[in-house]
Amino acid sequence: MSGPRHVVFLESNLTGSGYEAIAAARRAGHRVTFLTRELPTYLAPGHERLDLSLVDEVVTCETNDPDVVVAAVRALAAPADAVVAVGEWHMISGAVASRALGLPGPDPDGVRAARDKSATRRLCAAAGVPVPGFARVETPEEVHGLALAWPCVVKPLDDGGSNGVRLCRDADEAADHVRLLLKDTHNERGQRKIPAALVEEYVDGPEVSVEVLVRGDEVSVLAVTAKELGELPYFCETGHHVPAALGSGLDERCADVAVRALRAVGFDFGAAHVELRLAADGPRLIEINCRPAGDRITRLVALSTGVDIPAELVALHLDPARPLPAPGSRQAAAIAFLPAAEGTVTAVSGADAAARLPGVVDVGLYVEPGTRVAALPNNTARHGHVVAVAPSGAQALRRARAAADAITVTTSAV
Repeated sequence: MSGPRHVVFLESNLTGSGYEAIAAARRAGHRVTFLTRELPTYLAPGHERLDLSLVDEVVTCETNDPDVVVAAVRALAAPADAVVAVGEWHMISGAVASRALGLPGPDPDGVRAARDKSATRRLCAAAGVPVPGFARVETPEEVHGLALAWPCVVKPLDDGGSNGVRLCRDADEAADHVRLLLKDTHNERGQRKIPAALVEEYVDGPEVSVEVLVRGDEVSVLAVTAKELGELPYFCETGHHVPAALGSGLDERCADVAVRALRAVGFDFGAAHVELRLAADGPRLIEINCRPAGDRITRLVALSTGVDIPAELVALHLDPARPLPAPGSRQAAAIAFLPAAEGTVTAVSGADAAARLPGVVDVGLYVEPGTRVAALPNNTARHGHVVAVAPSGAQALRRARAAADAITVTTSAV
């Protein structure tokens, strides 16, 4: 069916791709409804903000409850042609609601398996997908009986944004961190977290992600992204570049592991961002995110390959039979983040100069004078970002970092 349609967005992430999907729907001439539990979440400083001019209607409801989502969609004056969830925390609600409304969407069981990192590990290991040694624990005491090699990574089963992910040197340190994780019963969107943690052997090697679109058994691998991380023991992401261009057949091996992992968990519709680590003997699966990548990686993919993943995701929901896109080869693109310092922002300077540097295509600031910033050990602790392009990924990342270094955000402890 051609012509304008009605797309309902179920919440969003705060790191780019959700807003890009909304903008893509608007560019295509579709009606846009935004379902949210708390609209102020998207308008607060400290992260990218939602442009309400792109939305025709905002509906406030309990988006953590799929039954409420279904009722809210059915109550809309204009029937919905698609329910699109892009943010990590509402993929299950979106899948369940789409199924109940008879609209295109992923199998809810596949989404549940991807959201629970212990289920992902179990299903992938059974299917022969290479994964680190792992264990699911429900008490701190269980850590001391694990037959795993230290150090290990300890993480929540179903959070996002690297929240609570920490490298632990030994069982005592891991038990302490598990104890801390179990005290945190709800995520930032008010959802009850699975009361358990994942302990997995640390893969000491570069981290990459594979960006794909999926329809049934068909998977289109669009890019392999090289990821830059901050200092251990945390796993905060400081930048990315596309393509990774790993060489020696590693890009193809990463793509193969990602596709096998998606099939193992049963994810069958939409976009996925599959994270891997490169061990000495090859790639190992770290996690499956059954949604487009955040951190503006989708922008990097579009600049590098010509494929706009959020736009393709919206189009796929509206026309599931359309061909999946194949990536082209244009240039390399990279993003560098401005790390946040704890305190109150008193001044911001250098953004205009950064935007004029070679290759820079986007400068985004999330703060302004008066913004209070908490330096959290996760991917929300940022003042902004810079995107740059170049002939190679390494050169694009150097350009993005140079531009980011030209920006000064001054904070005070008050």
